[in-house]
Amino acid sequence: MTIRLLPLVLLLACRGALGAPGPFPWGVSGHPHVQEGYRDVPVTTQLDLVAELGMGWYRCDWPQSLLEQRPEALDELVSEAARRGLHILPVMFPTTSCRADAPPEEVRAAAFAFARALAQRYRGRLTHYELDNELDVFAMVRKGETTPGGTLWEWGDPDGDSRDHYEETRYQRVRAELTGLHEGIRAGDPEALTIVNSAGWLHTGFFVRLVREDQVPCDLLGWHWYSEMGDMRRVRGELDLIERLNGFGKPLWITEINRRGGSMGGAEAQQAAYLAGLAQAVRTYSGVEACFAYELLDEPYFGPDNPESHYGLVELLRGPEGRWTTGRKKPAFGALRAAIR
Repeated sequence: MTIRLLPLVLLLACRGALGAPGPFPWGVSGHPHVQEGYRDVPVTTQLDLVAELGMGWYRCDWPQSLLEQRPEALDELVSEAARRGLHILPVMFPTTSCRADAPPEEVRAAAFAFARALAQRYRGRLTHYELDNELDVFAMVRKGETTPGGTLWEWGDPDGDSRDHYEETRYQRVRAELTGLHEGIRAGDPEALTIVNSAGWLHTGFFVRLVREDQVPCDLLGWHWYSEMGDMRRVRGELDLIERLNGFGKPLWITEINRRGGSMGGAEAQQAAYLAGLAQAVRTYSGVEACFAYELLDEPYFGPDNPESHYGLVELLRGPEGRWTTGRKKPAFGALRAAIR
């Protein structure tokens, strides 16, 4: 997709660290404690790169097992971020989740306990929590299954724009997990805000059920967007997706953006142009209050033919004794920094 570069506009009002209006939040995703390469790179180095980008947020995976087994690692991340004036956005993954073969009431109770413990520990230090990741994809109906409306689904992946595109049993477990996570965060820190996200594309049917019909509690909606999905203001040449998402009545955070495959196949210039263009354009989108790039470092250990290996803004190389270390900054690093400034 070609994105027309737009001039930067005045800062949009958004909820800041304590809910007050503040600068537009820019962030980047990473995996400081759950991926081989990221674990080899010191947290301080990662946070320095986030600050160098001119961003204020680092979005990270926070599995329940890490909180229980290595809470000091999370403490270090939060403390080092605060020293640099940065915020951490945890993406929460409970051990007993909707992906487990457990009844909804068990999923909800486990999610509540994890979220409450997390929010109590970081009350006043973490202000936003993202509740799991892309559960709309998990709940989506698959070939051979029956839709909630009773139709046998005989095709591939649905567009996701209908409430009928989500299989009932998995959806109910998703609903239970998200409810438990939100309620647990509220119990541990009443001032914290919660985000429920989607994998993007046309998956608005997920929010039709979750937000409009079932009124599952959350404070913000998250959305992911990659280049092959098109222009958010003219999806398939006609749909203004931002307008549709604004119809759910909640502020919108775009918590993942990138060119599909990043710089895969030597497309470093294309990745840089896409990220810079979308970063400038998104500032003009009414209702969008934050934007995060995916992701900070490459993940070459997935192999050269895996797109996941190439999304980073910074290369990852084998260093002394076989450990991973940061390499050069890709063109996308400088282009994104310039765009958000």
